[in-house]
Amino acid sequence: MTKNTDELVASAYAAQNLPSIGTMDRWKAAAKGIAKRIIDVYFSAKCFLLRSLGIIDFSLPPNHILRRTSSLTIRHYYESGLTTFMPIATCAIAYGIDLDKPIKVLDFACGAGRQLLHLTRLFPKVQAHACDIRADAIDYLRIAYPKANVYSNKFDPPLLYDDGTFDLIYSVSVFSHLSESDARLWLRELHRVAKPGAILCLTFNSYTSLSRSHETGKLHHVSADKLKEIGQFFDSDEAGFERKMALELALGFGHPGMMRPTGDMYFSLERVRSVMEESGFEFQAALPGVIDRFQDLAVIRRPQA
Repeated sequence: MTKNTDELVASAYAAQNLPSIGTMDRWKAAAKGIAKRIIDVYFSAKCFLLRSLGIIDFSLPPNHILRRTSSLTIRHYYESGLTTFMPIATCAIAYGIDLDKPIKVLDFACGAGRQLLHLTRLFPKVQAHACDIRADAIDYLRIAYPKANVYSNKFDPPLLYDDGTFDLIYSVSVFSHLSESDARLWLRELHRVAKPGAILCLTFNSYTSLSRSHETGKLHHVSADKLKEIGQFFDSDEAGFERKMALELALGFGHPGMMRPTGDMYFSLERVRSVMEESGFEFQAALPGVIDRFQDLAVIRRPQA
């Protein structure tokens, strides 16, 4: 790494009070970061060729950003974006949101823009907004979606939107990873920026996700009956969080944005409903397993004033 990069990393460690990592770990991270950049260059050239040949007609993020969505291929990135966005669009329309009008829509914690791609292609009249804590993802989205209003927010509220801004807010694979206290924090903020009567479509882990974890050999000590009894379960490496953030920061792709541990958050249906209602929303519906065939989709409404 350059001296300048070392200084930036050191200042970021100090700002978040991250633990110091050894020279070997730092050089391993730097080597990994260089490898990711080389792959990004190859992937960019590949995408340029595919667009030139007319094989694809949409923008793709750098490879290191794409892989944060668990997408290993271009096809999976496109198809998973479509299959996760369509239940959201269907529910929004069913609950009175007209996506053929210039309404304001927020993609909260948009990541690599999987759903934003299909929102802007299928419903070009909407005023699309998006935010995420990853600055490198936002840099890509500004180029890929110049008509969308995108910016990099902080891990904690507030968002840079006025009260009562949005007709529709959706979020994929965010409340499935936040602790309950952080989920409550952000639900109150989304309540603030939603218009009275707005619809929110938010994904979360529940019994279907827990069953998928059991199939992969994980979390056998938490049964569906146990989850219903305790209400929520947060599967997180809280002890190793700071070291993980320090190593990720050393990769050289900017600050990861997270200030507290994330993980896999599982809610019982009863608990997620109570959490959302206590945040001021009217609970409309929960659709089990419709997002990537394991996450549930909650449909909630900010009450009319």
